[in-house]
Amino acid sequence: MSRPPIQPAGQIVPIWQSFNAGELSPLMDGRTDQEKYFSGAKTMQNFLPTVAGPAVRRAGTRFINPTKASGFAQLVPFTFSAAQSYILEFGDSYLRFWVSRGQLLSSGIPYEIPTPFALANLLNASGASNLRTTQSADTMWVVASDGSVQPQVLKRFGATNWTLTPNAFPNGPFKDIDPAATVTVTASAATGSSVTLTASASIFTPDDVGNAFYVETADPSTDTMWQSAKSYTVGSRIRYAGNVYLCTATTGAGGGAAVTGQTNAYPPVHLVGIESDGINKWQYLHSGYGWGTITAQTGTTATVSVANRLPDSMVSGTGNTTRWAKAAFSATEGWPTDVTFFKQRLVFARGRQLFMSQVGVYDDFTERYGPDITPATAILLTLTEDKLDNVRWMVQSRGLLLGTAVSELSIQEQTQQKVFAADNVQNVPQTQYGSGGCHPIRVGEAVLFVQRSGKRLREMKYDYSIDRYKAEDLSVLAPHVTDSGIIGMDFALEPDNQLWAVLANGKLAVLTYNRDRGVVGWTPVVLGGTSDAGAWGAVEAVAVIPKPDATRDDVWLIVRRIVNGNTVRYLEIVEDYRLCEAGVEKSYFVDCGLTYSGTPATVISGLNHLEGQTVQVLVDGSTHADRVVSSGQITLDRAGSTVHAGLGFTSILQTMRPDMGAPNGSGQTRRRSVSQAVFRLYNSVGGKFGPSLSNLNPVPTLNPRAAIGTPAKLFNGDTDQLIFPANMDTDGFIFFVQDQPLPSTLVAIIPRMQVND
Repeated sequence: MSRPPIQPAGQIVPIWQSFNAGELSPLMDGRTDQEKYFSGAKTMQNFLPTVAGPAVRRAGTRFINPTKASGFAQLVPFTFSAAQSYILEFGDSYLRFWVSRGQLLSSGIPYEIPTPFALANLLNASGASNLRTTQSADTMWVVASDGSVQPQVLKRFGATNWTLTPNAFPNGPFKDIDPAATVTVTASAATGSSVTLTASASIFTPDDVGNAFYVETADPSTDTMWQSAKSYTVGSRIRYAGNVYLCTATTGAGGGAAVTGQTNAYPPVHLVGIESDGINKWQYLHSGYGWGTITAQTGTTATVSVANRLPDSMVSGTGNTTRWAKAAFSATEGWPTDVTFFKQRLVFARGRQLFMSQVGVYDDFTERYGPDITPATAILLTLTEDKLDNVRWMVQSRGLLLGTAVSELSIQEQTQQKVFAADNVQNVPQTQYGSGGCHPIRVGEAVLFVQRSGKRLREMKYDYSIDRYKAEDLSVLAPHVTDSGIIGMDFALEPDNQLWAVLANGKLAVLTYNRDRGVVGWTPVVLGGTSDAGAWGAVEAVAVIPKPDATRDDVWLIVRRIVNGNTVRYLEIVEDYRLCEAGVEKSYFVDCGLTYSGTPATVISGLNHLEGQTVQVLVDGSTHADRVVSSGQITLDRAGSTVHAGLGFTSILQTMRPDMGAPNGSGQTRRRSVSQAVFRLYNSVGGKFGPSLSNLNPVPTLNPRAAIGTPAKLFNGDTDQLIFPANMDTDGFIFFVQDQPLPSTLVAIIPRMQVND
């Protein structure tokens, strides 16, 4: 609403010309000094702010299918490309797949694979999803944020060929070696798939089976140091720069037979295979350490499949070592609690530690290449900060951003001129708001995360002026919208830059977010129907993937409902409000609904999922009397070829109090009445208006002389001067309501008000 010049008491003609500040908090009712006051609304339920300014009625949800046995589940997006995107349904120890707005079937039945994520593993203590994922092409890593399940690797090999296998961590990471350890370990061989390790005490447990075990040589001097001007024979073992080599052949300088006493001044330095120094051929053995995977154990012994040759100095008969370490991850030590990518490394978090793989090698967490730490070797980082808690989330941005219960920090290079590596890494404190249990969303250059209480959404973004990240409160103008707590969220870029957040009370909160245009607008979304939470469909999960035709992003929901006396859970997709542009008959503004398209019919079946429910009906673009679903069908008064049937919902927009019309101060508290109003609409049909929800008149956009059942036409432009119902108060509210299955886009409101001083 614009602020016109102060006028004497009498008639004024203000204009509400934008609604993209969304629904404002009651705490904003007196803030007429704020610009957002004049582009916000006191109530904006089931209308969505748009970046351009108008408020558009949100579309309905399309019923897809129940979850397996209508059980609780979580949704995870799997996006290989815009044309190849899936929704993953993680339920009680199973995984199902949804693609192209339907269920993935194999031989006519839902395609499904088992998982280790039982029902108890699907939610964390905050009530948010317990699953954390990251993806590279056809591979996804899945982690439980409470560390209750071994990380899993999901791979797609074909349409109905998926595997979910434990991430075995065959190449570390490992715990630190205990320098005070007294238990010794010896090996039956340096290589092989069934090498026996024997310890001087019972250090092996059943939880170690399947995990890697690391050893170092206790005495590197058992191998002779390489010397120049010395001749070697086949079988000689030498040590140089921390590496151990075996002489496999000696040849003459010209490549002929061996010449006794012939030497070379150049030592071997390679780390793979066999190389010649011109005189001798040297096979690389090891760099004083090795590891393997434990396949069986008895307490004091373990059978190991060696992955990296063990030091010969610990083989039975030649020695043993106290320098050994178990895997950093196990059922005993704990599993990772988050996973992401950063600088071409796969990163796991647990507690206050980060474990970063070698560059481009996502199953290798060894911290050395041969004897050396290189820019590509793995990184183990223990976080240090004055106020710090366990890592709750990680998101890659300019740095690797981390959130804990008390603070936020970034992982980045110490020196920007050098590559990110173990000797060039630091954790830098950023903000101290604390994070809740809901995983953040990256939107452009910003990371949107939920504050510790779960009720506020913050925008973490780098500020060049202070060389640090800031975390602005995006809920400051509408904290009431998310007051029940955010337990899940995802972002739909197309068409309107909107974050869809699941609330603990089963409702949705939608944030229209476009920083380039200064738009941050919240609105509550209440789905039609009922649930055990109240008179609405209770949303439990949300995920966003591109629509198959790439025209927009599809918002997928799991909705808990009470239907015919039973609690059910349905997968539903939020439809596109722009469908009406192809004709009013294409408009879709019912929840949990379906569409019949075919030859004209009066009996519409296939509605078993809404048995016993009262549904709204749109027949060929014209409203129809409500019907109750019986035996999965409804009967119409007139035949229709395009019929939408589903649960009704109401969209309400209530303006803020106007602040004008007083010559000697604020216009607030002045008695006033709205006599007339013009509503500027776009692609709209019908609606209601008035000074209160109990005092509404219809918006006449239809041809009053058209026959019943005649398809409506979209209305664009200004209505006539509509006469308001009698009213006089100190508020001056204007309501616009749409409760029929029809589109409404409110561009502006231009009322005529009588103000009494």
